[in-house]
Amino acid sequence: MTFRTHLAIGALGAMGFVGAVDLSGVANLDKTQTAYVVGLILFGSVLPDIDEPRSFISRKFPLISQITATFFKHRGPTHFLFIPVLLFVAWAIFGQIAWGALGFGMIMHHVGDMLTPSGIQGYFYPFKKRFVARILPKKIAVKTGSTVEMALVLPAILAVDGFLGAKILGFDIDMGRILGILNLI
Repeated sequence: MTFRTHLAIGALGAMGFVGAVDLSGVANLDKTQTAYVVGLILFGSVLPDIDEPRSFISRKFPLISQITATFFKHRGPTHFLFIPVLLFVAWAIFGQIAWGALGFGMIMHHVGDMLTPSGIQGYFYPFKKRFVARILPKKIAVKTGSTVEMALVLPAILAVDGFLGAKILGFDIDMGRILGILNLI
């Protein structure tokens, strides 16, 4: 998936995370600080691609990317489940929601990559090193940067993001009116 699609999937996950986690009782955060949590989830949703020198995140952090890419191939350890699990454990031990938000964002990134034909090999490392984690069968999976991703998948995710975001913010959405506007276009 591209950077934009990873962010859109991360935003979708962030809305669910913020809705499911009581921020008022976690690490002294209140509802007004959800932007902090959402920002960390969005950052986590692109962070695993730090091992790909041409990725957006790698261009923002070139030194970290060079070090990571020197030791690991793309979709290597930064794409394995054990890193988010370690972040969740850190959240449980230290009570800092930042760890959980970052780990959740990484899982959202993994979900996006599992929609592609190559999936993530070794996702359950060290238990299943050769297993390739995919959500869709390889034949119908979404190729990164393809027309299907850009014209179908990304707009669909953004539409759901917008709809859920509006509902979370308390806007009344009149789908009949929206469909009427779309018919005019």
